[in-house]
Amino acid sequence: MYNATYAEIGRKMREMPLEKTCASYEWEELVQKMCASDDAGLHAIGVRELEILRKKCPDCPVFRSC
Repeated sequence: MYNATYAEIGRKMREMPLEKTCASYEWEELVQKMCASDDAGLHAIGVRELEILRKKCPDCPVFRSC
C-alpha cells in the first residue's frame, strides 16, 4: 500500500513542470538590495539590472519593485 502511494507521488512530481527562472535567486536578491541601497551608485546599478531582468522575464512578480 505504501509503495503504491510513494509511486503515485513520484509520478506526479515527475509530471509537474519545473519553474524556469530568468536569474539565480542570489542575483535577484542582490539586485533588490542594490535597488534599496542609500548609495546612489549602487541604487543606479540596481535599477539598471532590474530593468534587464524585467525584459528577460516580464511575468516575474519579483521584479516589480524598485
